[in-house]
Amino acid sequence: MPNSEQRLGKSTTSKICEVCNKRLADGLLDRSCMVCFRKEQFSQMPPVVQKKTLLEVVPERYIEAKMDDVSGKLRADLEKDVDTGVLMWGSPGVGKTYTMAALAKKYLSEGYLVKRVHYETLCLQLRDTYNPKATQTEWQIIEPLLNCDKLFIEDVGTTKSIGVQESDFSLRTFLVLLDMRLERCRPTFITSNKTVENLTKSFDERIGDRLRTFLVCDLGTKSKRNEIC
Repeated sequence: MPNSEQRLGKSTTSKICEVCNKRLADGLLDRSCMVCFRKEQFSQMPPVVQKKTLLEVVPERYIEAKMDDVSGKLRADLEKDVDTGVLMWGSPGVGKTYTMAALAKKYLSEGYLVKRVHYETLCLQLRDTYNPKATQTEWQIIEPLLNCDKLFIEDVGTTKSIGVQESDFSLRTFLVLLDMRLERCRPTFITSNKTVENLTKSFDERIGDRLRTFLVCDLGTKSKRNEIC
């Protein structure tokens, strides 16, 4: 017996995007995926509107960041498709935020839904939901971060010295973000001053186990802070 969709004359066969030929066609007229649809929209925006869109994610200080400025090998690594994520670590001022800003801009221009948070700011926002006068719940804050295509988390673990344990609240927050995004094959892009091993010590082995599946990029110790204006 035909199902309701068949009785209504609807096809039950999933269509593939006619633009990228990779993702399901869930965008305009079932001909393109939402990523390709948003990419086309972005390309048609006036430059001032494009900049406004980028500034919703990228800090104004780094709005001119470009992937062309990223060193060859690192750029090649970052432009590979990853379904887990990237951990970029190094001393303060080595260019982690600049590089991630350039990458976020690239993804935004390609039509992906991109979110960016500073880890400690996120923790403060979540703690603030415990206030009786809070207007948002924890879930309302964290749900958009779980469902976006690309999530950038800046400065994870940088407020604790090496070897100092993160709080249970911080551990729970980070673990939820990593776990749920890994389950959904949605990559997470993280900056930190700590190696995977030191982040494992600050959080726990569950965090380390997940981060070891990431592409790990060491940006070294030479500060480039004065080169960026």
